[in-house]
Parts: sequence; C-alpha cells; structure tokens
Amino acid sequence: MVGRYCLSQLHNAYKDMRHRYGPIVREEALGNVPVVSLFDAEAIEKVARYPSRYPIRPPTEISVVYRASRPDRYTNHGIVNEQGERWAALRQTLTKEIMRPLTIARFLPDLDRVAQDFASLVRGRRDASNFVPDLELIVKHLGLESMSTLVLGRRIGALDRNVTSADRELGMRLARVVEQHFCACRDSYFGLLPLWKYVPTQIYSQYKKAEEEFYDIISKLVDDALQDEQDTCACEPVQKVFMSILHAEGLETQDKKSAIIDFIASGIMTMGNTLIFLLYHVAKNPKVQEKLYEELTSLTPAGKPITAQDLRSAPYLHAVVQETYRIQPTAIHVARILEEEMELSGYHLPCGTVVLCHNWIACMDERNFTRANEFRPERWLSDESCAGWKFTPKLVAPFGYGRRKCPGEHFTDQMLHLLLARMVQDFRMEYNGTLKTKFEFLLVPEGPIDLILHDRQ
Repeated sequence: MVGRYCLSQLHNAYKDMRHRYGPIVREEALGNVPVVSLFDAEAIEKVARYPSRYPIRPPTEISVVYRASRPDRYTNHGIVNEQGERWAALRQTLTKEIMRPLTIARFLPDLDRVAQDFASLVRGRRDASNFVPDLELIVKHLGLESMSTLVLGRRIGALDRNVTSADRELGMRLARVVEQHFCACRDSYFGLLPLWKYVPTQIYSQYKKAEEEFYDIISKLVDDALQDEQDTCACEPVQKVFMSILHAEGLETQDKKSAIIDFIASGIMTMGNTLIFLLYHVAKNPKVQEKLYEELTSLTPAGKPITAQDLRSAPYLHAVVQETYRIQPTAIHVARILEEEMELSGYHLPCGTVVLCHNWIACMDERNFTRANEFRPERWLSDESCAGWKFTPKLVAPFGYGRRKCPGEHFTDQMLHLLLARMVQDFRMEYNGTLKTKFEFLLVPEGPIDLILHDRQ
C-alpha cells in the first residue's frame, strides 16, 4: 500500500487522483524525485510534441543499478534506460531493421503460421465446456514464439501441441520470472520508500533473481541461434533482424546478446496481455464479433493464408484493435523528463520535472471521446452512428510516441491483427463475467481468463 492506494491497483489510483485533484497532480515520496501527473489532453499533447533530438525517459533505476553490477553481461543500461547520444546510437544500431515496415511485412507468412498454431493449440487445450484453463500460460508461450520468430529468425516450438512436461515447466518458469521482474520494477519505481537504493532489500533481491533467471533461459536460445548462424551462414529474409543485430558495428558481443534478450522479454509480457484484452472485448461484444467475422470471411476463407492485402482491406479489424488500444492498453501512461520549463494545465513546471502523461485516463474522459467507456470500433471509421462524436485519436499511444516510441510497434501491431483474425475466423467467443486487471508496471489480466471458444465449423 502507498497511502490509500495499492500498488497492484495503481491504474485505478490514478483515476481516483484525477477525480479528486483535477487535471494535474504532483506526488512526492521520501527518497524519490517529485512526479507530476498530467491528465489533460492539451497538456499531454504539448509534452508529446516537444521537438527533442534526444527525448529523456526516466530510467528504471533498479535496472540501471543491477546492470552496473554485472559488467560481465552489460556494458550499457539498455535502450530503455540510456539517454542522449548513447541512447540514439544504440537505437540506430539495434533497431534499424525491426522498425522498417518492409522488413516486418516479410515476416507476415511466418507470423501467420504462428497465429494458426496458437489457434490450433488453444483448440486442443479446451475442456468439455470449451474453456481454456491455462490461457495465461499459453499466451506467454505465444509471446516467446512470436518474438523468437522475429528476433532470432527461427521457430522454437513453444506452441507445439504435443508439449513435453519439461517444455511446460519452462513456460511456467518464464511466466513466473517475467511477472516477478515487472512487479519488482513497479515496486521500486512507485514504492514509497526506495530503501533498495541503499541496502539490500526483498525488492532488489526479487529483481536480481528474476533478471538473472530470465537471462539464463533466453541466453540458451540466443546461443543456439548464434551457433546455427555460424554453422550455416544462412541469411533468409526472416533472419534479417537477427543478422542486423549480430553484425552491428561498434558493439560488444555481450551488448548484442543483451539487446536480443531485452527484445524477447518485452514481447513476452506485452504481446500476450494485449491479445487477452483484444479477445475479451470482442467476446463481450457479440455484434462487433459478428461484424468482424463477416469482414474477414469476405476477404479470405478460414484456414487460408492471410496476406498483407487482406490486412489492408480489413478496416473493421483495424478499428477493433485501435479501440482496444484506447480502452485497455498495457502501457497506461508515458513518462518524460522536461527538457525546458513548460506551462501545463495552468502551472509552471521547471526544466527537469518528471511527468507522467496519462493517455489511458484521458482516453476514458468524455471530453475527449464520446461514450468513452463503451467499446465502439465504429468511432475509428466514417460511420454515421458516431457522427458528431468527440474524437481525439492522438491520445491513443499504446507504444509511446516520438523518437522513444517502442521499436517493436509495427511487429506487435501486425501480429495482433493476425491473431485476432485467426481467432475470430475459427471461434465464436464468449466471456463469463468481467475481466479484472492489475498493475505490474504494465496493465495485466488478474485472475482466471474465463474465455469460452466455440468452433465455428
């Protein structure tokens, strides 16, 4: 608990702050710098549009401290935590290929097969009532498989239907480690007393253990891919991201390896959770689901490959994904450090102020989106039913914004479109009850995922 608020419900705590205190709120905690939360759309946009060559993102200090203690593995703080020219150089060197839409487009056939394998796996894991008991674990496997396909240029079998007990244990271990990692980040970043900075604490021990265990697990996959590349010198189109990192100039081998591990780690957490949010909202809105099904079946029969042209010709699919990003993103705010003084929501904020731009809460504000609490994909289309509605699309920023936007945006967005298309084509979905969420540095589902999957054919 922090005051009247619980860290696992911090997203709801910020909603309460907005209600209690207005469009701008300053927080102070012992041992931490003050943080200013922005809830007003105009203030958020002003910060987002600031023309910075090197935007400053507040570092995750516990990660910085840990990496400094392991020079055998890291010579920098990573793309997320580095600043200035060092950050720009890492981003340019490591993300050049992953940020190119053309590169990601070449992955589409491989990623479509991942999506088909996911749908096949959940079909086979249903019980007699068509409920998938371990869906949370399966989507972690999905994140690992899809990120391995992108970053390593190879499938690793995480979605195989005949999974061994060892593979299942590995998946459970990964899921546990990723959760521990993000919870430790949350507690160190938002906790009241950051004692971990001065003495060993449970938070730091938890972070260290999770970081090292995850590194060891993924490192084995990276080492195998490295060995395969040395043995075959293969350079297929889908290996281009891996090759671009592997052959990057000016970086130590350990830097390249840690970058690959960071990419895979980020995908495991965000991919699966966003997919659950997507499936939940589609399942809870039968009219949306059927309209989406009709669009998809008019483009390509179920089971046939989905092409780039199919995705371009599916505006309602895109609208459903965008509406999910608006109403339930995994990243609920964007953090920045002001590089010059600014006037925001009537207050003067000096240079160096840490601000949290609460895009998600602003997206749920009737002043920015009409009927903001309703799941209405039509608002993203030229639909007469939404004529005259308030609509502020720039507030929807699931991958951040500006030069520090998530480099995996194009990949993740394409993968989610494919997954949703496959699931809607194969299943009529229902959801029992209401999906609860909790905050683990990112927004994640809480409790069992009561998704029911009925075969369409």
